[in-house]
Amino acid sequence: MEAIRSQFGPEIIEATSAAEFRKFFNSAHFEFRHRLADHPLLAKAQLAELAERMTASGAGRHVVDFSLTRGTPARKFDQLARRDGPQKALSRIEAGSNWLKLSFVQDYDPRYRDIHDQILEDAAACSGLPLRRLISWSSMTVLVSSPGIVTPYHIDHESNLLFQIAGEKEVWLFDQGDSRTLRQEEIEKFYVGNIHAADFKAAAQPLGTLYRLTPGFAVHNPPLGPHWVQNGKEVSVSVSLNFGLRSFERQARIHQMNYYLRQLGCRPAPPNNSQLRDRLKAGVMRVGAVARPRDLDELLQPGPRRLWRRLSGRVGR
Repeated sequence: MEAIRSQFGPEIIEATSAAEFRKFFNSAHFEFRHRLADHPLLAKAQLAELAERMTASGAGRHVVDFSLTRGTPARKFDQLARRDGPQKALSRIEAGSNWLKLSFVQDYDPRYRDIHDQILEDAAACSGLPLRRLISWSSMTVLVSSPGIVTPYHIDHESNLLFQIAGEKEVWLFDQGDSRTLRQEEIEKFYVGNIHAADFKAAAQPLGTLYRLTPGFAVHNPPLGPHWVQNGKEVSVSVSLNFGLRSFERQARIHQMNYYLRQLGCRPAPPNNSQLRDRLKAGVMRVGAVARPRDLDELLQPGPRRLWRRLSGRVGR
């Protein structure tokens, strides 16, 4: 770990969390400590300036301002009003019910790239894993949200490290392998493009684990871990480091094939029940797919669907 420190500087993830990383990283959720809370680049004035620069550079899809609810986590992101651009977004957040999301910030400012890289190096050092070789893409996302708002229940393909910078929030995390909170059919729909497929189940709420995050605390959520969030009484600023694992790309292809088999009336087995069947399913879905997806959008395009679109386009000419 000392060699990494000499190259990248002081740690962001406290090394005292190494035991949890080695035991649970990418398989179960857990809490850890960090040193990002007082970073000047994460002050609201700096983030407002970053949002303006990202928008001016044409990064509109990476700057999202949602109008969120203080109600139930059952509401989905595609049911929320979305505003264009970051103009006056932070002033609305202070007194309103908004959620500003800046994605892939490391691509728009080398100083945020340094933070992104340091987090990945710290996670690799704590877990003992060659993380850079295991991931296909990664992104650093900054989240600024109004007091009291609820972020809807959802799942993500990426593994996640969520750092609380300012304010407080309650984060509810659920076991991604528990069918009472996440059904195979929901995962399959997610991987063919319905990113809002996971449904909140009020009866399963007691199965969740509550983490009360304050500045200096963070949580790790593995791939497909269902979650929802409620902010405290102040504006919340968080940093989310997300990364797609190459091993989960194969799982995604299997879920895609299972979706189509289910549409034909079959009852497909979930991944990891048969090596041969998994290999065949993943192989079919890779035909015509992007060989090395660079983001979730590319991963969620099954190969046969992409081939059909290409053929359809040629026939229509």
